[in-house]
Amino acid sequence: MIANLTRGAKTASLHLPADRFQIAGVLSYLGVDRLDDYELPCEGQDSSGIMVSLEPTGIAERNIAELCRNEKISLGRLNSGFRSLFKLPYEQQLGVMDRIASQKPEHFDDFRKAIDAATVPSVSQEYYFPLTVNLYTANRWGDYDDDPEEYDGRFAARYEDKIRQALLVYNRDDGEDMAAYFHGNNTVVAKLRSATWDFKRRGGELYGCVTVETAGQLTAEQEADLKDWITGQNSDGLGEGFEQQEINIDSYSSSGRICVSFWHSGDDYFVDNEDEFAERLEQGFNLGGM
Repeated sequence: MIANLTRGAKTASLHLPADRFQIAGVLSYLGVDRLDDYELPCEGQDSSGIMVSLEPTGIAERNIAELCRNEKISLGRLNSGFRSLFKLPYEQQLGVMDRIASQKPEHFDDFRKAIDAATVPSVSQEYYFPLTVNLYTANRWGDYDDDPEEYDGRFAARYEDKIRQALLVYNRDDGEDMAAYFHGNNTVVAKLRSATWDFKRRGGELYGCVTVETAGQLTAEQEADLKDWITGQNSDGLGEGFEQQEINIDSYSSSGRICVSFWHSGDDYFVDNEDEFAERLEQGFNLGGM
């Protein structure tokens, strides 16, 4: 859906859904600085002299545009509806528009209800992976050794707060959500809503933990692709950058600097979902108790 806005000799178009910066840019271009899209009609002229007309494509959009004209729906409300529509997985978007095309809604609220009915609940899943810590200690002259001592998640657990804070600082500019960086299986792209790296302590050890939200459950194939991506981020993406961040530590048992790696090349490396990780911990506990 396109909304055409005209004021005097100037015309600008908005492809819905439009974000607040696009809307503000168009209104500023038209010479209106103190107005938002909820004060504009979808069709007709407002008090500031802006004429709005909708340019629908297809039967569904024409039906929606007619509802907007009949009920005097604001441009902001229409834009909000399309924003919610475009948050749905593509298959659900098509389903909503097909229903609106085949059976014209009686009211604009029916458009929103169709979107709500098609909204797939988010499913949250955690994925765990081991950490490797390199400890650099200073000699008596204050110089740090080139060859670090290597430790595992038990050592990392002592400095959980410092490690987490270092990751927060590292992600400060780009944000914590990594979902936008997923490249691969398009069915995963359509479902993936968020992916956030953090740490969790389990059985006295600190592990890396990625919390993923998806639109519905992933299939086994989709989860395998997601795990491959997490591994890639840990080795060559987010993890590669983070492991170069030096974290100062000072405690009764150790002092110096540590660097934390999300990946190692050993055969025992893993990325487990919650069930797999629980089973791994249980097996480790049983072996340790024998």
